[in-house]
Amino acid sequence: MASEATTYFYTLLALGAVGLMLTATFQVHADSLQAVSEREELKRLLETIASEGTELIALTEATGASAKVCLHLPQTVGNRLWWARLVSDSTGTWVEGAFGKSWEGRPEWRVELPQNITASGTYEGGVRTLSLTCATEGSEIELTLSSWEAG
Repeated sequence: MASEATTYFYTLLALGAVGLMLTATFQVHADSLQAVSEREELKRLLETIASEGTELIALTEATGASAKVCLHLPQTVGNRLWWARLVSDSTGTWVEGAFGKSWEGRPEWRVELPQNITASGTYEGGVRTLSLTCATEGSEIELTLSSWEAG
């Protein structure tokens, strides 16, 4: 009888180990799916900022007037904070963003904006409302990104 009890014990132990491995595998897969969807959501947010900025640039070019738009955006993507900033240099102008602490590390996404404008400003996802302002400064068009505080 002792050998039967030992066999049952080892069988139960093996089934427990297989169960733990299956649970861990499913958890890793679920985390992977969540990470992919969070990255896609961040990309969509940056594309939204870029498209609104492009519309403001076109409006300012056509009318010569200043324009401002406020976007109500989520504080977090999943349960991760995110950030965005406008960058312009001699190679072009773009919106970039990533997860984590602001302005640290390499941006995960970059969405191009029209050429020949100056863009600057930052936004942290913990603030719910983003403000994009477009104005002409002399002969140059300037796009500015900031957090909008009602007051």
